[in-house]
Amino acid sequence: MKKIFSVLLVSAMVVLTAFTGCSENDTSNGSSQTTSKASVVQSSAIADKADFDSEEVEKNIKITPYTYIYDDDSTQYFVAVLKNNSNQACTLTIHLELIDKDDDVIDTETETINAFAPGTEVAVKFNHDKDDEDFARYEFTLLPKELTDYQCVTQDLDCKVSTDTDKATISVTNTGNLVAEYVQYTALFFQGDELVYADNDYVVDSDNEIKAGQTEEAEASCNEKFDSVKVYLNGSAY
Repeated sequence: MKKIFSVLLVSAMVVLTAFTGCSENDTSNGSSQTTSKASVVQSSAIADKADFDSEEVEKNIKITPYTYIYDDDSTQYFVAVLKNNSNQACTLTIHLELIDKDDDVIDTETETINAFAPGTEVAVKFNHDKDDEDFARYEFTLLPKELTDYQCVTQDLDCKVSTDTDKATISVTNTGNLVAEYVQYTALFFQGDELVYADNDYVVDSDNEIKAGQTEEAEASCNEKFDSVKVYLNGSAY
């Protein structure tokens, strides 16, 4: 059964709580901070697919939404941080509808997380061209499905972050036994509690992988003034 979340735009700016990934909490004067992932989920903790309960997984996914405006006020961005509080891994599709003040749907977006491990968090970013029309609120639908083609790896990705005045350097080590493929970071830059920018790209080697025991680095940039950054990872293995 699909579950639809409707959130007013004015309530979108909320404080992010616990996360799995990497964070830096004092970026003043280009200081450097590091942290390990907040929790480790062993593969044995992932429920057997035969026991997969999509409704149970869906109701145990916590969502923290953010919105911000960038590019000379021409683009609105929506970012959702999702935490899998269930004990089951899944493939998760997020369907977003942007709705104007007249309750008309003016834009739709869809994103899929191939392998969402229990106890981990991931961030997804959507954008909307304000030249069309501002959205006043949004609704999103979560569609979890059992894993078939992928395996979870994010629970085994250890992440550290250091910062400078206009960037964050992200270092990710694969502590597991599987090859992590197409690992994407989403870096959220904050000024106080306000999200001012989100940058996302890949942190991988020349084969688009982070091999077992290896460390890869990437840089996320931000032209806005920020005092903290949080980084979330999304990847999988076949």
